[in-house]
Amino acid sequence: MMFVPLLGQIVFASAQIQGAACPERGGELCSLKTLHKGAWIETLYRGLDFTPTAGWQGRGPWLWPATGKGDPLPFHGFVRDMKWNVAGQTKDSVTLTLGDTAGTRAKYPYGFKIVADFKASGRAAVMRYRVAASPANKSAMPFTAGNHITFKTPLVPGSDPLRMTLETPSTVEYLKVNGAPTGETKPRSLARAAPLGEFDARTAVSLGGYAGDPVMTLRDPAGLAVRISHTATAAPSGPLVRFNMWGDPAAGYFSPEPWVGLQDAHRLQQGLVRLEPGSNWEWVVRVEFID
Repeated sequence: MMFVPLLGQIVFASAQIQGAACPERGGELCSLKTLHKGAWIETLYRGLDFTPTAGWQGRGPWLWPATGKGDPLPFHGFVRDMKWNVAGQTKDSVTLTLGDTAGTRAKYPYGFKIVADFKASGRAAVMRYRVAASPANKSAMPFTAGNHITFKTPLVPGSDPLRMTLETPSTVEYLKVNGAPTGETKPRSLARAAPLGEFDARTAVSLGGYAGDPVMTLRDPAGLAVRISHTATAAPSGPLVRFNMWGDPAAGYFSPEPWVGLQDAHRLQQGLVRLEPGSNWEWVVRVEFID
């Protein structure tokens, strides 16, 4: 099948990275290129490729107001399926916005506005996600948030994806059955780099228990690494997934999935941010390349 690029992507760039956001496709990060040994390489799985395909489509959609099962919301929420508005653009940045509609209020009865800023800063792409709850809301607005950013494996063409390593100072894994949390945990630290070939993430691995802001580093044996970190102005107490790893490196993709929330959070009434009427919440995800 022929490669089908998407028209309308908006590029933001520095001297060392080139990113693209796609307002018509959920406001997602749809391409992220970096200079490596003098050549530009695409690091996102199926970056800018919108050819219809079975299975995972790739790239980096926003997940809101649900991560995982929404119950009764759609899986991973609904903003990834909506058309966003372009509110601003410079050479190194783009700002997209989205607001509630009659359609969203039918399944999620809250007024909201979301602003997503994408900025190239040196060798990093910084994504700032701001959620505002309408002053007219009758109660606190519950949500979880995530980004399903998906990298190519290997990062460097011709390298060995199973020799790529992952490092993150987690302390616990949240256990699940059929994708739903059981309420149980087990100790899980990846503070020492582990080869991707040594564990199976075709069933999502949900990590938490970070002492500070969560960070994860994926390193290609060819010498290129990507460091993903994120921080939020407020996070739920109790069970809280910070990275929901998923993917099949041998098949060409791996998703670190930075999260603020929990699968099935709306049904369980756990792991939810609760934003009071008229209040704001901010989440910053930083993706930085390292040689």
